[in-house]
Amino acid sequence: MPRVYAPVEYAILAQIDADAKEKDISRAQWVSTAIESYLHLGGANPEEMHHELVQLRTEKEQTWREITHLKRTEEKAREEAAQVKARADKLQVDLEQANMGLAGAREELAGAKVEADKLREAMNLKTDEISFLRGHVSQLTQTVSQLALPPSQEEAKAKHWYQFWK
Repeated sequence: MPRVYAPVEYAILAQIDADAKEKDISRAQWVSTAIESYLHLGGANPEEMHHELVQLRTEKEQTWREITHLKRTEEKAREEAAQVKARADKLQVDLEQANMGLAGAREELAGAKVEADKLREAMNLKTDEISFLRGHVSQLTQTVSQLALPPSQEEAKAKHWYQFWK
């Protein structure tokens, strides 16, 4: 295999050595791979490719930031959803308790209505009884007044009735 020699600046050589060491290959293998890559590109301008590579890296970083932001947003949304679910569960329990209290209150109201109806009926019976007794007392008063002696007879009886027995 033929060899190719080219002058390289020390800074570029240091970068080549570092990349070769990172990939665990020799400097010659690294240069051979770089030449093959350049030839496969079809003579594309390395500066344009470098510019495109920088742009792609920038887009990649921006995408990574967006993904990270979206993951945080998703996590916050999940936390908020869990909190809302907990509140909804608590409200459901409160609603069930309120419904049970309402049912109890309705039962008490029905009992109170029955009791009120009984008391109204008793009051009506007592009112009827009082009306009856008033009417009866009125009749008795009229009867007693009709049976009473006139005032002259009463006085005579009061003063001298016992004299007939003497």
